[in-house]
Amino acid sequence: MRAFSFQTWLSQGTYPRLFLPILGIIVSVVMVRYHLMLRAELQEAAGQRQAQIALLGHYLPPTLLQTSLHGSPAQLQQALDTAMAFHPELQDLAWAVNGQQVQAQPRTQTMPAVPRWFESLAALQPLQREFHATLPDGSPAVLSVVLSPKASVEQAWGTVGTQIPITVLNVATVLFLLTLLLRANARMLARLNQATENLRSGALDTRMVEKGTLEMRAVAQAFNAMAEQIQTLVGSLRATQSEQSEQRHFTHQFINALPLPVFVRGHDGTCLGVNKAWEDFFHLPASDVVGAPLRSDFVAMPQERATRQRRARPQQDNEIVVKVGAQEVREMAYFKAPFTLTDGSQGGTIGALVDITERKLAQEALLAEKERAVITLSSIADGVITTDACGRIETINEAAQFLTGYSAPQALGKPLAAVFLRDSASHPLPQDMLVAQLHLVDAPVHAVHQFLQHRSGERYAIEFTAAPIRRAQGPAMGCVLVFRDVTETRELEKKISWQARHDALTGLNNRTALAERLTHAVFQAREAHQLLGICLLDLDHFQAINELHGDWVGDRLLKEVAQRLQGCVSDLGDAARLGGDEFVVLLRGQREVGAIEAGAQALLQRLAQPYAIDDLLIHCTASAGVAVFPQDQASPDTLLRHADQAMYSAKQAGRGGLHLFDAQQDQEVQTHYNRLTRLSLALQQDEFRLHYQPKVHLRTGAVVGVEALLRWQHPEQGLLGPGNFLPLMEHTDLIVDTGEWVLHQALAQLQAWVLQGQPWVVSVNIAARHFHRKDFVDRLRVLLAQYPGAPAHLLELEILESAVLQDIQHMREVMQGCQTLGVCFALDDFGTGFSSLSYLKRLPAETIKIDRMFVDGILDDPEDSTLVSAIVALAKAFERSVIAEGVETPAQARKLLALGCELGQGYGIAKPMPAQAMASWAAAYTGLGVLA
Repeated sequence: MRAFSFQTWLSQGTYPRLFLPILGIIVSVVMVRYHLMLRAELQEAAGQRQAQIALLGHYLPPTLLQTSLHGSPAQLQQALDTAMAFHPELQDLAWAVNGQQVQAQPRTQTMPAVPRWFESLAALQPLQREFHATLPDGSPAVLSVVLSPKASVEQAWGTVGTQIPITVLNVATVLFLLTLLLRANARMLARLNQATENLRSGALDTRMVEKGTLEMRAVAQAFNAMAEQIQTLVGSLRATQSEQSEQRHFTHQFINALPLPVFVRGHDGTCLGVNKAWEDFFHLPASDVVGAPLRSDFVAMPQERATRQRRARPQQDNEIVVKVGAQEVREMAYFKAPFTLTDGSQGGTIGALVDITERKLAQEALLAEKERAVITLSSIADGVITTDACGRIETINEAAQFLTGYSAPQALGKPLAAVFLRDSASHPLPQDMLVAQLHLVDAPVHAVHQFLQHRSGERYAIEFTAAPIRRAQGPAMGCVLVFRDVTETRELEKKISWQARHDALTGLNNRTALAERLTHAVFQAREAHQLLGICLLDLDHFQAINELHGDWVGDRLLKEVAQRLQGCVSDLGDAARLGGDEFVVLLRGQREVGAIEAGAQALLQRLAQPYAIDDLLIHCTASAGVAVFPQDQASPDTLLRHADQAMYSAKQAGRGGLHLFDAQQDQEVQTHYNRLTRLSLALQQDEFRLHYQPKVHLRTGAVVGVEALLRWQHPEQGLLGPGNFLPLMEHTDLIVDTGEWVLHQALAQLQAWVLQGQPWVVSVNIAARHFHRKDFVDRLRVLLAQYPGAPAHLLELEILESAVLQDIQHMREVMQGCQTLGVCFALDDFGTGFSSLSYLKRLPAETIKIDRMFVDGILDDPEDSTLVSAIVALAKAFERSVIAEGVETPAQARKLLALGCELGQGYGIAKPMPAQAMASWAAAYTGLGVLA
C-alpha cells in the first residue's frame, strides 16, 4: 500500500508535489508557534491568577471580619457583592463564620467573547482557595474564593486573536507567491513538455522562447541547443538513411529487373533472397524460399548430367541442369561469386542462372538447319553462289552449276566474274564491280532483265538478287547470289500483258487499250487538223444465232468478224472489241465526213457477207453508229457514248444500217437515254410501288390469289402505269434489277399475308431478259431463303408465251429448276404466240392464262368463244389449270363458266390496289352475281 501511495504521489504533477509539502510545513510551523504562544500566555495568566487570588485573600478577610463583628448580615452580603462586582475575574465568593455562610450574588451570564474551541484548547479550570481567619472571640472564619478562567482565556485569546490575521496574511502571501512561482515553473515545464512533444513528433525545428527567469532562460537555451543538435543529427541520419534506402531500393529494383534468376545464399546454406525472375522461373514465391535451406533439387549436381537426353552435346564446366516443377528440365549456365559483410567476414554466395536451353536447342537446330540448307540448296531450282570477301566462290549449288556450266570443283575458288558471266548488253556494271558494289551498300542488289551466258555460250534470261553477308556490326565477309532462269516467266509475262490489253477471244484491243488509242487518236487529229471517225458496230440478231446454234458457233462468228475488221484497217490496233457483239473501229486521217461514212459503209458491207463456219453458212449483218471528231467536240468517253447512241438510232431505223451522230437529230435518242437514267434513279430512290389485282373463283367469289403489278409513283406526274416505262426497260439490264426488286417486295408481302392468315398465291411477271439469266434459279433460291415465312408454293411466276418460244429447251430447264424450289409457273397471254401442242407438252407450267383479247369478244365473236373453249379443253387435257384475264362484266363471267373456265381476274372484279387494301376488299367482296 505504501509503495502504491508513494508511486501514486510520484505520478502527480509538479504543482501538487511541491505545493502540498510546503503548505504542510507552513501549517506545522504556524501550529508550533501558536502552541508556544498559547502556552506562554496561559502560564502568565496562571501567575496573575495566583497573585490576584493571594491579593484577595490578603485584603478581603480583615474587611469581612470587621463587617461580621460590627455589621449586619446585609452589610456582609453587600461587601461580598461589592467585591464580586469589583473583581470581574471572581466566579464565586463565600464567607463562612460559625458554620453560617454568606455567598456573593452570582454574576450575570454574558455572551462568551472567546470561541468555545479556543476555551477547549486552553483547558483552564477555575482557581479555588480558602483563606482562614479567627474572630476576636476565637470563632473561625473561612473565605472561599473561586477565580474564573474566563479572564485569562480572553486575555490569551486577545493575544492570539491579534496574531491570527497577521499569520493568515503572511501565510496567504507566502502561498500566493509560492503559487506564482510554481505556476511559472509549471508553465515553463509545460512549454518544455510541448516543445519536447513537438520534437518527438518530428518537428525538429521546434525551439523554446528564451524568456522568464534566469533558470527558465537557461532551460530554454539548453533545450534549444539540444534541439539544434538533434535536428542536425537526425538530418544527417535521415540523409544517410535515405541514401541507404535509395541504394537498397535501387539494388532491389536492379536485381528484380534482371531477366536472370538471381539468388543470395548465406554461408550456412540458407537462402537470403531471390529476385522476381527466380520466382517466375521456378514458380515459387520468395516467402517459400527465403530463410530456408536452398533446396538441392533446384540445381542438379554434375553427376546428374549423365541422365540428360542430349548427353553427346559439348558441355562447359558451368553448365548445369535445373529441375523446374515435377517434369520440366532446363539447361542453365551457373555463375556465382562470394560476398562479404561490412566487417570483412564471409557472408555467403550470390548466384545467377542463365537459361541456355533455347541456345542449346538453337545450336542443334543450327546444325540441322545447316544440313537442311545444304540439302535444300542442292534441291532447289534457283542457283545459289556464295563468295568470300574477295569475291571468290565458296559454295555453288547444283542449279547454279547447271545454269553456268561450271561444276563445283571447277567453280570453287574462282572469282565470281569468271563463273557468273552476265551478258554485257544486259547490265551497265563490269563483271568485277558486283562484289565491290555489295561491299559498299548495306542492302541487297536486285536485278531483272539480265542475261546469263552459259559456259557453252548459250544465253538465259535471269533475275538475280545479291546481298552482302555481314557479321553483326562488322564488315562484309562475303556475299550470296541467288538467280533463276526466267525465260519462260518472261514469255508468260508478255502473254499476260498482251491479255490485259486485248480481247482473249478475238485478239483485238479491248476497252482499256481502245481508251488509250482513242485518246491518242483524238490528239493526233487535233494536231493534224484531220477528221477522226469512231465507228461502233453491233451485230444484228447475234443472240438468236447464239441460242440457235450454240455458243461455240457464236464464238467462231465473233472471230471471223474480228478478222474481217482487221483486214479493213491499216493499223491493226484501230479495231477493238468492247464486249459481247459490239466492236469499234477508228477511221483516222480523213479530210471529209463523206470519206468516213464511206469507210463505215465498207465495213458494214464486209461484215454482211456470209460466214462459213464448218457446215453452216451464217448470214449476219451489223448496225453501225459513227461519231466524228472534231465536229463532235467531246471527250473520248463521250465520243464513244455518242457513237453508241448513233448505233441505237441505226437499229431503230432498221437492221444493217448506218447512222452518223448529230446532236440535234439524235435528241430522241438522248431523251431515251435520259428516261432510262431517270428510271434507274427511280429504282434507287424506291419510287416504284406494287399493286395487287385479285384472282377469284367466278362461281363462289372466293379469292384464290393476286397478281403483283408494277406502278411508278412519279414525284411530279403521280402514279404511272407499266405502259409508261416498262417498254423502255425490257431490252436493258434495268429490267433485271427491277424484276429483282419486284420479287423482294412480293415475297415480303406474301410473308406478311401468311402471318395474317391469308395464304393467297402471289403471281409475279418475269421479263424474258430476266428469266434468261444463267443465275436466275440461284438468285431465286437466295430470295426465298431471305423470306422463310413465305412458302415457295404460294409464289407463281408468270412468263409470256412469246418469251418461252425463243428457246424452249432453256426455258424448260430453268422452269424445272425453279419448280424444285417449290415455285409454280403460269403461261401469260396464252394463244398469242402461235405455240404448238408439243411446246405445251414440254413446258411444265401449272397454269394457263387466257389473254384478254379473247375474253373481250367472247360474247360477240363465235371464233373467240370457240378459241376460249379450245384453250380450256386443252388445259384440261394436259391437266393444267386455266384462268381468264380481262373479265369486265358478269355476262363474261357466266360465259366463261359455261365454257369451263372457273377462275378469272379483271377490272370487273377489282382494279389493282395497294397491299393494305386487299384484306378489307376480300372481306367485302361477294362476287359478280353470276348466279343471280
